[in-house]
Amino acid sequence: MHPSLEPPVVLEASDTDAGLTGWLAVDSVIDEHFCGGLRMLPDVSAPELAALARAMTLKHGFLGIPHGGAKAGIQCREDVSAGERMRLLNAFGRKMKDLLATRTYLPGPDMGTSNQDIRDMLYNLGIRVPRRALHGTRSGWYTSLTVIAAARVACLSQGVPVERSTVAIEGFGSVGGAVAQGLHGMGSRIVAVSTQRGAIHSPRGLDVAELLKASREHGSRVVDHVAGAQRIDKESLLELDVDLLVPCARHYSIHEDNVERIRAGTISCGANVPVTEEAEKVLAGRGILCVPDFVANAGGVLGGTMDFAGIRPASIASFVTRHFERKVSLLIERSRKEGAYIRDAAEQLATDRFARMRNASERRSPGKGIFFLGLHLYRSGLIPRLLVGALATSYFRKRLDGEF
Repeated sequence: MHPSLEPPVVLEASDTDAGLTGWLAVDSVIDEHFCGGLRMLPDVSAPELAALARAMTLKHGFLGIPHGGAKAGIQCREDVSAGERMRLLNAFGRKMKDLLATRTYLPGPDMGTSNQDIRDMLYNLGIRVPRRALHGTRSGWYTSLTVIAAARVACLSQGVPVERSTVAIEGFGSVGGAVAQGLHGMGSRIVAVSTQRGAIHSPRGLDVAELLKASREHGSRVVDHVAGAQRIDKESLLELDVDLLVPCARHYSIHEDNVERIRAGTISCGANVPVTEEAEKVLAGRGILCVPDFVANAGGVLGGTMDFAGIRPASIASFVTRHFERKVSLLIERSRKEGAYIRDAAEQLATDRFARMRNASERRSPGKGIFFLGLHLYRSGLIPRLLVGALATSYFRKRLDGEF
């Protein structure tokens, strides 16, 4: 283990000669490893990464998945060339090589990076990438599954079924687009979406098929290519009078200065930490149900891990509907029965579970040794996916139910 790794900690990864400014935030460790995405954005910062790493710990705790929580980031211009991006990634990798080579830090894709970026970085460092690692391509869709599941339960508890709800989505990227498609298929009316270029609004409802097509063709400029919609400020989208607000952009878009103008009855968070702690309390006081980010957007971690274990996407979607949705429903019921603020109830559940997982990780046994050997063999491609996939669904259900 890195000598300075006593979480929570933020490790700086800077190299003036390479033009690198970056950090690795580590919030927790289990079995001497931690997981979290590596993002590349112009304004990523150490405080942001620390908050995101904490969210990863809570997410793992809520799901019962035994990983420590981390998040890494590199400052990078949006218009940077592919070669320069790779040069920055390689420079970051060299700074963190000890943690990467020992699999202490298990990076994944995040905003501005892909699985292939991470694989290339590790390959350039001379670090062998296991055959079945870093291949997933459905992270946005998996995240949308739990965002929609949380929205469905929360909207129903607020008295407005999601099938009849009006929806505003902040951030029409891979997650926001998948949320729009999924909710539209249920009957929801998507009335507003935004990208970094701006936002569009139509009270009658936007044409989701047209939105998705324009997004594939124009990326964030989708808002410039949709007819029949009014152009509005990005910030105004958050304040629209809708049943459901889905923030899928950056952190802290809902804060003390705009929280009193939020009019949605329900919020299901697709982004990590999109609401400040103080603003969440104000929302709760106003009767607005905001499902915490580490619950609502847990699908990226859950779906990606289940996919790695050989479970088919359709079965993952069914698992979310049958099991994850029930856990969110129980969480809402518990918080209301106890008169508790929903984030407090969710954090208590997640931290208690995480502590139990960490304690269990410290106990050595023959069975645990066999499990890790099997995991290594499977990761290397030496155990069939069909065999593991057939057994894995029960494992994830038990973890989600806290049976560990």
